[in-house]
Amino acid sequence: MSQLLGRPVIAFRYVRIHHDSHSGRKEAFFLLESFESSLGGLQPNEKWVGIEEISGLKLDHYGIIQDYLLEVEKEAEPEHRQPWERSGWYTKAATWIGDSLRKLGIQLTEPPEQVKWWSLSCVLRLVTTHGNVYFKTNAQQPLFTQELAFLTYMAGIFPNRVPIIMASEPAEGWMLLADAGDKLSRDISVEQRIELLRAFGEIQLGMVDRTAELLGLGCADRRPERVLPLVEPLLEDKLVVSKLTPEELGDLYGHLPVIIDMCKRISAYAVPTTLVHGDLHMGNAAISNGRITFFDWTDACLAHPFMDMILIYQEKDLLVRPRLRDAYLELWTGFESMERLQELWSICEIVHAIHHTISYQSILHHTEVRARSELGGAPSFHLRTALRYLSKG
Repeated sequence: MSQLLGRPVIAFRYVRIHHDSHSGRKEAFFLLESFESSLGGLQPNEKWVGIEEISGLKLDHYGIIQDYLLEVEKEAEPEHRQPWERSGWYTKAATWIGDSLRKLGIQLTEPPEQVKWWSLSCVLRLVTTHGNVYFKTNAQQPLFTQELAFLTYMAGIFPNRVPIIMASEPAEGWMLLADAGDKLSRDISVEQRIELLRAFGEIQLGMVDRTAELLGLGCADRRPERVLPLVEPLLEDKLVVSKLTPEELGDLYGHLPVIIDMCKRISAYAVPTTLVHGDLHMGNAAISNGRITFFDWTDACLAHPFMDMILIYQEKDLLVRPRLRDAYLELWTGFESMERLQELWSICEIVHAIHHTISYQSILHHTEVRARSELGGAPSFHLRTALRYLSKG
């Protein structure tokens, strides 16, 4: 678009994403911002128009353009819109980035690159004279931790397992993070996955006696007993179950007593609550010089450690899954026998799905309505996972 328009632009918000269920086609409509746009800086083929000027024109997607212009005219910003989705934010952030890098004796060699921006975070890649640096800021959500404070705290305990903060602006929630290495790919070997699980399990074991400190940091308390009163309301929440069939919802209601009993039974085992990442997968881990670093800790909370093991629960290879499970469970044999740990694991196969559904319930209710389509399939995915495991036993 920068080439087409002949001026540098960035995309700062999408207006609408349309899915055609028949063709599979997806159309996305974005708002672009130009740093050179002004009433006196228009090119010969450009002009400013408002809602009156376009009302008589036959334009594709006229309704989308009209809705946007009406919102601007009324200055009615929707609830939960993120700062990085507002005009002018990028210029302010880029100025801070440049100033912060200069104080570190580092210079940008290319304009910041938008790696990811959606309703939950904004990440920019900064190519500099000292290699890649990453800018990150997060949404404010009830179940999210303050990642800046959390990473600062964790760096004092596991300095080689979390990203290095190079600069920060606490009032804005901005961070500059050192490059942690290459992201782990989904097709890494079983041995490498076991290495990742053990590295992360060691963090969880090291945090067992620091639960009060985690709560003091603002990490959400999501221990099993706190899940119990939240289970039944999940099934009554139309936003959560909207993509389930009536049959699936009926099955979940039928299994409700079993699910609640499982949430209670977890506490009968000696495996302690500890730090949970909340979104542990290969895409949130990187390796450099043989060292694995874990990042994107916004969902960090205090919970049962097995709630983090989606990458095992979702493993499709039925021969690989028990190898991964037992390698991880070996770390917890100081609390229970392997036989008891495997019993506990079978309970957590179901409870972990409820845990993550509750996460997305909170996220959806605190996300701008326009942006909920980014996340709308997650609750049904996790509830169907619970049904799949319930049907096994």
